Amino acid sequence: MIALFVGLGVLILAGALAFGFGATGFASLAFFLAFLLEGWRSGAWLAGPFQTGMLLAAGLVGFGRLYAWRPRMAALVRALYAAAALVALVSLHYLGRVAEGLSAWALLIHGGSFLVAYALLTVAYLAALLGYAQHRALKTRPWQALGRPPLLVLAGLELPYLRLGYLAYTLGLFTGMAWAFRVWGSPISWDPKEALTLLAWSLLTLRLLLAQAGPGLRVLLWTLAFWAMAAAFFAAPLLGGRHPV
Repeated sequence: MIALFVGLGVLILAGALAFGFGATGFASLAFFLAFLLEGWRSGAWLAGPFQTGMLLAAGLVGFGRLYAWRPRMAALVRALYAAAALVALVSLHYLGRVAEGLSAWALLIHGGSFLVAYALLTVAYLAALLGYAQHRALKTRPWQALGRPPLLVLAGLELPYLRLGYLAYTLGLFTGMAWAFRVWGSPISWDPKEALTLLAWSLLTLRLLLAQAGPGLRVLLWTLAFWAMAAAFFAAPLLGGRHPV
């Protein structure tokens, strides 16, 4: 039943991408129901990548619907819906994988902070990519820029979401370090998830510090940071280490 809800949500998003942005709210609802069913079945909440992935996918659909009716924002909406579908499909691999023995504060504060950060930073990264593409189009093929999201609007989305996402990611990082120190006696190790998370945070910090750098360097830092963050979330649990999920 859980996988059925995930498949339904992905199918709705695929239809929206192919034929137009219809009732995508049902996709968000399907992902949220999958989250609730898995939490009820396992008896733990936000204790595994699947549940986090379902909430993240639902949130990305919500962000897409927020901008679906704004003129010339179709490219951003399509990117958000495609990202939500990808997150949902990859999350299926972790269905039933739940960490045991985590305290409530670790799940709600640590896990919740990262969940908020993932959603905000995904929106900011997609806005940065589309902004870079628009910047290049305005310089080389300005006629192609007419139907794309305005550069100023994308810049206005990127920086606020980056700042808020960075704060949430920092909170998740340091609450995780405090929890690791309490459990293992050291705040950080060469655990794949911890190392990739710290790498992503360092790159995000560098992106904020180099706010006046050229657009090519900024989008490169963004890309490295985003994929380090994605690897920490999806790939690191497969590599072992002391982190439970």
